[in-house]
Amino acid sequence: MQQAKKEGATCPLFPPAVRKGNMMNDRRNFSRVDFRVSALLQAEGVAIKGDVTDISLHGLYMETEEKIPVGSPVEVTIYLSSAAEPIVINVKGTVARLVPGGIGCAFDKMDVESFAHLRSIISYQGGDESKVMAEFSEYVVKKMHDE
Repeated sequence: MQQAKKEGATCPLFPPAVRKGNMMNDRRNFSRVDFRVSALLQAEGVAIKGDVTDISLHGLYMETEEKIPVGSPVEVTIYLSSAAEPIVINVKGTVARLVPGGIGCAFDKMDVESFAHLRSIISYQGGDESKVMAEFSEYVVKKMHDE
């Protein structure tokens, strides 16, 4: 994958205009990548459109002026294409952070197809699929021990 990226190949699922790049490591447990794409966040009978600016296997940050209280359950639909039958990622989560100009959501549950798309995005953007899978494996093991 790294070789294809160096030679200017494009990722078949995600057009160049959507990809932004750069793996970010911060206090979170998952690698976050810059990724600008449209999303719809639904909570408490309200639907909010916004732009995702970064994403990980565990959550995202969405730019919006709307406010949803921290702790609120949400359903997020991330649109990866604008085709007649768009490719989407569907997740259920919780508002983890509310700041002026945006909402941070932690993912609680997603279907296998959505996970596969998300893993592909993060692996491609960050350039290290083995690191992404190792982070996910560590997360699963931790969750199993916590229960």
